[in-house]
Amino acid sequence: MPRRPALLVTAIVFALCAVSVHAADWQPDKPIEIVSGVAPGGALDLMARAMQKVWQDRRTFSVPTTVVNRPGAGSAVAWAYLNQHAGNAHYLSVTSPTLLTNSITGSNPLNHNDVTPLAQLLSEYVVFAVRADSPLKTGRDLIERLKKDPASVSFGLATTLGNPSHVAIVQIARPAGVDVRKLKIVVFTASPQAMTAVLGGHLDVMVANASGPLPQIEGGQMRALAVASPRRLVSAYASVPTWKEQGSNVVAAFWRGVIGPKGMTSAQIAFWDAEIARLAASDEWKKYLEMHQLESDYRASREAKQFLEAEYAEYKNILGELGLAK
Repeated sequence: MPRRPALLVTAIVFALCAVSVHAADWQPDKPIEIVSGVAPGGALDLMARAMQKVWQDRRTFSVPTTVVNRPGAGSAVAWAYLNQHAGNAHYLSVTSPTLLTNSITGSNPLNHNDVTPLAQLLSEYVVFAVRADSPLKTGRDLIERLKKDPASVSFGLATTLGNPSHVAIVQIARPAGVDVRKLKIVVFTASPQAMTAVLGGHLDVMVANASGPLPQIEGGQMRALAVASPRRLVSAYASVPTWKEQGSNVVAAFWRGVIGPKGMTSAQIAFWDAEIARLAASDEWKKYLEMHQLESDYRASREAKQFLEAEYAEYKNILGELGLAK
């Protein structure tokens, strides 16, 4: 979840002004790969391509920047690929909480200690969306249906169990006395696949980051039941009540950051500290955040590592309570 947003500008300015002199000791001299752990169109993919576009439009580097999709296993496939290039700072990857939850749930041992944290960039709240003609009209309708029969509602989410979407479903169901072991949840490699399933009438509810179904909500093909945010969102979500407004104390968000492979040097880390700080401060990046209902939460490499350590402990506690920790 976003923390200390008032310090954002100060953090960016500090990162820009206090970058180690070692940054000049390393420069990219080969093509830069940004590895996305989801299929094209997924939230992590969109972030990777937004980074690529800013750097290309600004001609930041003298080498090309490409986005490579390596979907599968809650991005574990992408991060394993990243670590095949240990110590090579030409490879970056975007992250989500699955970097931590994969390890906690036992689906994959790799976590934040096995890579090089470079930055935290943003957070995005979870939304529950249905097809426009769905009989479910509100979040309360959804809970009442689950109370009658937990298996009567099918949920689609990406990219793995134990992530914020899954946790949000459990958090609305459990206090209502619903047996969460009977919930019908289908996991996809990217959120557009879950959206397609809901639009096709194969699933009832898509649970995803807010930007996922936004175009379809704006176009009238989908409708949001609730947002798992502390306050209402804006634009197409302005009329959508929060879960708290509907009687469920649920706040859930996906955060996203940037990592490099294990074994990066201090000079390589300093270089990316400077460049990612400039990215976060750019008008183009701010426009991307606003367009996709994202909340800026920039942290440089050192603070990003501390953030991941704190989040790991928190997720381990939450998933342990839900019986998902191994």
